[in-house]
Amino acid sequence: MSVDAKPPVFDCDQHYYEPLDAFTRHCPKGWEERTVQIAQIGKRTRMLVGGRLDRTVTNPTFDPIVKPGAMTDYFRGNKAGRPLQEYLAQREPLPDYYRDRDARLKKMDEQEIDRVWMLPSLGMGIEEGLQYDVEAAAVAFKAFNRFLLDDWGYNYQDRIYTAPYLAFGDVDAAVAEVEHGLANGARIFVVRPQAVYTKDGWQSPGSEIFDPIWARIHEAGVTLVPHVGEIGGAGLDKYVDHHGNIIGGVAPPLEVAVGHDRAIGNYLGALTCDRLFERFPDLHIASVENGAEFLPLLLKGLNRANYQRPGYFASDPVEQFKTHVWVSPFWEDDLLEVVGYMGVDQVLFGSDYPHPEGLAEPRHYEKLAAELNDPAAERKIMWENTAMLTGLS
Repeated sequence: MSVDAKPPVFDCDQHYYEPLDAFTRHCPKGWEERTVQIAQIGKRTRMLVGGRLDRTVTNPTFDPIVKPGAMTDYFRGNKAGRPLQEYLAQREPLPDYYRDRDARLKKMDEQEIDRVWMLPSLGMGIEEGLQYDVEAAAVAFKAFNRFLLDDWGYNYQDRIYTAPYLAFGDVDAAVAEVEHGLANGARIFVVRPQAVYTKDGWQSPGSEIFDPIWARIHEAGVTLVPHVGEIGGAGLDKYVDHHGNIIGGVAPPLEVAVGHDRAIGNYLGALTCDRLFERFPDLHIASVENGAEFLPLLLKGLNRANYQRPGYFASDPVEQFKTHVWVSPFWEDDLLEVVGYMGVDQVLFGSDYPHPEGLAEPRHYEKLAAELNDPAAERKIMWENTAMLTGLS
């Protein structure tokens, strides 16, 4: 490395913006009404999911698009007291590097980003509308994954690693998607952090009925990424009127206050309490774009479950959690605090670029990592931990 060269970084949280045909291009004939359709309603292009108007993304063309980092001041405390819509009004024509992998590589070079995990935007909001039609969800995400392979590949030039989406409701279909992903170079898979609706009703994600999926992920040594997604109000629907919109929506204050951490805390707590990590001792779970505020309450809860249910866990569930789960904090989280909870080996750098709530310049995260005052720890967070989870030496 030359004197002027910057150390390598591996961003675990970057995104593409899907084209309109992401779900329809490979949809089998006859499944259109049960999966995803594009409709012109007045002068607006909208999506129908399961035959119903989808409100998760109000402009699925993404053109114009909110600028990266537009919400930075909003998440720094919104000292100006501006409404969210004013921040979201900072828009631009859709750049080619949001949809074209070669253009994205050039952008990564400009930003001095070595490798990335590239994750869905629109895709994280669709399963909610299909969850009660298990067959349709499986068909829709099989089609989605084929678009992803077409446009991005699952491993492009060992720099861009994309994540096929797994809908767990149909176990056989999900296993087939894992196999398809592995056959095409996938190193990571993505899910939404939610319980799973099956033909037998709702099931915990760590239930043994899903072991065929977990077993194949475990055997292959790849990483599962629970990423924030539309989940129907984080269980608060009995308290407030929830309107699905994970991108740019204005949530009720109660949901802002207590809702965000519920989904990921419930999901990761369930995996641990279902003793998934005891059945699959080398499983890797990377929580991305869920923040880290859920950690203290969950870790205290796992400790309480351990002493109130003696003998239930084969070993300390807190240590199980810290061994099998990696966390990518939000840039506005207290990184020192997160490292204190998890240890530096379990923390990942993620910028959320190019989303408006993320960083406009991903490497600005280095300023946060420098607060650790430990170059070895900085390198682990900015490079080594995500590289390990991707199967790189």
